Amino acid sequence: MAKKNRGSQSRSACLADRVRVAANPPAAEGFSLVEVLVSVIIITILMSAVFQFLRFNQQRYRGDQLLAERNQGARSALELMTQELQQAGHNPNLSAYPHLTGAAANTGGIVDIPVSSTAGIFYGNLVEIGSSATDANREVVEVKGDSTHAITATTFPAIITLAHAANQPVFTRSLPFPNGILYGAAAVGTGQAVNVNLIQYFGDIEGNGTLRYGEYKLAEEIPPRTSSLKCTTGSGPQNCHLLQLSRFITPIMNPNIPASKSATGDTFSPLADNILAYPDGSGVFLNPDQKPIFRLNYDTFGNLTYGFTTYVRSVDLDITMQTVDKDPEVNEFRTIRMRSHIVPTNINYAWGITLLGGSPDLPFQPTDTAGHTLPIPD
Repeated sequence: MAKKNRGSQSRSACLADRVRVAANPPAAEGFSLVEVLVSVIIITILMSAVFQFLRFNQQRYRGDQLLAERNQGARSALELMTQELQQAGHNPNLSAYPHLTGAAANTGGIVDIPVSSTAGIFYGNLVEIGSSATDANREVVEVKGDSTHAITATTFPAIITLAHAANQPVFTRSLPFPNGILYGAAAVGTGQAVNVNLIQYFGDIEGNGTLRYGEYKLAEEIPPRTSSLKCTTGSGPQNCHLLQLSRFITPIMNPNIPASKSATGDTFSPLADNILAYPDGSGVFLNPDQKPIFRLNYDTFGNLTYGFTTYVRSVDLDITMQTVDKDPEVNEFRTIRMRSHIVPTNINYAWGITLLGGSPDLPFQPTDTAGHTLPIPD
């Protein structure tokens, strides 16, 4: 009996202990205030480093983006200039060879020669009438008009020395214009060069049979602005001027040369801006290191007594541009510089013909019956 009571008491004590434990569980272990503060500080430091890294990368991306925009603008401008100046002086072939639609007689002066089409025939062109070199009536004439004789859709004016029957074929020699890039040299000689702010050119620039006249012009932005970047000058470093490169192009000889740019209906369009430069003593803009932006390299043929022709045989372009905004990484404007050496194919072809004695066969600079010629004035 005593043993039973002791066993019962033991079980009761164990049950009581369990009840007490259930009623008062041990306290859960957690982080102390110091541990929490240390964790917050560590996380803050890590996040600060991450944000700083992200900000640095964002600034670098923005700086690279600004430079890429300048690079694209400069590249597009130089590619267009290279393409068009290489075509300068191109004299288009006739798209459809015409023939005489009626007889043409020698009158000792300018006559209107009837043809099936005058497309591709311009004043100053050398036109061949006749089927072959053995044809007695074959001759080469220059297209030239006056106040009463002009190119129409079915006639062109010229002085002929032989009579020509109807249906004889008409050809143009289509030799290149030697002065497809216009520059009036002051001295005779070869291997000459000049720095300019304006490049004037003409020819079948687009290769579609239409003569066009164009200009590339460097000028101060409007209103004028300067950069915080410095240019080297004869009087020491000076703030660079900011220039704009613009382009003008218009058809000519349809049938006449426009009397002025305003008469064409075409205007200058911007190609690039934020170009760094400083004018020299003559007003020609140079790069920050005083190297030329536009440079014409030319030879002349002829003499001062009887006149001479200027052949611009290559063009050097050297453009330095600054970004539109400052690079946020360094808080300064970044610059890009691009160069191009352009060799006008047609003008150099004309130079080769000249050296072989063929200069008399080269076409003259276009003119019209009203006396308009190139360049087209403002």
